[in-house]
Amino acid sequence: MITSNMSLCKVAAAARKDVGQVKQHVLAKHADFWERCLKTGAAKDDIATGCFTSSKNLQWVYALAASQGRITLYPMLWYLTTKGVNAMQIDAEGPASYYQPHVMERYVERFRKKGDPSAALLAFQHRNYEKSCNPCDYKGDRDNCVAVLEDGYVTGEYLQDDAIVHFRTFYDFDMGRKRFGHLLPMLEWRHRLNAVRFERTSRRETPHVAWCRGFELPPSLRQAA
Repeated sequence: MITSNMSLCKVAAAARKDVGQVKQHVLAKHADFWERCLKTGAAKDDIATGCFTSSKNLQWVYALAASQGRITLYPMLWYLTTKGVNAMQIDAEGPASYYQPHVMERYVERFRKKGDPSAALLAFQHRNYEKSCNPCDYKGDRDNCVAVLEDGYVTGEYLQDDAIVHFRTFYDFDMGRKRFGHLLPMLEWRHRLNAVRFERTSRRETPHVAWCRGFELPPSLRQAA
């Protein structure tokens, strides 16, 4: 269980310990998707989504995407505090991506005005699982960054010591065009960049172009299940 007094580092550690259950759930629930995509070569727009509650009572939403013969899981943990809905995506490599309540509030205001938190987060992950992160001098801080999404931009800073990208607010395209519009071409490049393999390194040193890549699920994992 995630509690409000836990640090983001502890939340990320708990999520990484729990993600194996998400993988097993996906293998069982989406077996047909898995087999179909592996046989057909996995077209770019093949995607499945879902919600899952682990045995430790951790709440997850996820996107399962198939592309270029690969299947990738993008798991996002979410939990409630007195400040609202908190969300954190973890990946096989690179830092965790934390979205503070203000991000989800702004997103829900514009795209999901009604519905429960899990439905709003599922919509967010379904449309924005593929993220392109870039350094940015937003508010004059060299450690700030912005991620270009299908629905707009999220901004925050990279907490390198903690290996966490702390996203603090969401801008739709109309609001963010003046400040971040020059990054829009990254929407076209993000899919190609995801196909590039980088030398494995520590989470803190992973280059920003390799952030938010999820967990690639090899065929051997399905065979072993």
